[in-house]
Amino acid sequence: MSQQDQFDNSNSELETGTADRRGAERESMKSEVKVNFETCELIGVSNNLSNSGILFFTEGDLRVSVSVEVDGEQKTLFGSLVRCERIKGDHRGWAVEFTEN
Repeated sequence: MSQQDQFDNSNSELETGTADRRGAERESMKSEVKVNFETCELIGVSNNLSNSGILFFTEGDLRVSVSVEVDGEQKTLFGSLVRCERIKGDHRGWAVEFTEN
């Protein structure tokens, strides 16, 4: 089973449950997404540490390029990764804020 098929089969159960705070209107779509990380390193300051993880802060952006099919056309968009949220099990929701590039 392809990754897209696995996502399609479980997508109905994946909801972020967050309030809609967005400044731009959204439209629902399902398309394979490929993300390339342009930022190779983040340097920051730790806030807290446990056996299961670390919280740290940076001043820089985690720059990415996103390839996605929109209206039958493959597009590459640029932006910054602004959020990762565990949705269910091993599934994550990722949010990218686009720039003008």
